[in-house]
Amino acid sequence: MDDPAEAAHAQALKLLARREHTRSELALKLAQRGIDRQHADTALQRLVDAGYLSDTRYAQARVTELLRRRYGPLRAQADLRSHGVDSEVIDRVVDTEHPDWYAACRAAHAQKAGRQTTASLAERARQQRQLQARGFTSSQIRAALTNVTDDDA
Repeated sequence: MDDPAEAAHAQALKLLARREHTRSELALKLAQRGIDRQHADTALQRLVDAGYLSDTRYAQARVTELLRRRYGPLRAQADLRSHGVDSEVIDRVVDTEHPDWYAACRAAHAQKAGRQTTASLAERARQQRQLQARGFTSSQIRAALTNVTDDDA
């Protein structure tokens, strides 16, 4: 292809055909392939205008996947930031479109703890660390661990 803008567009489209990308991921990949920034920006804007490239759609799919894998909102936010998603999009998708992180935390806790009814202080601290590592907030963890206590009573 002689036209560098068309070559950039074709390369970006080829990358998008494999999986969903964010705009910044595609810009980085095009730069790694030696495509001029101006041509890359033009190609990416064409893809956005055509609806093939959307950071919001990427964020929605990624948060849904992380939720399915029982990760929390802090992990989802960090993951999206690492992929170059705008903080406004992150806040909207994580906080508004997936509001039931408490249920996700309870499900993650139930999966790890199983039917364990006794929770010593050490065991409870271990469970808390596991949920923190999965990206749940302190209030979500407290609610999940309290439910276990309420069920036991």
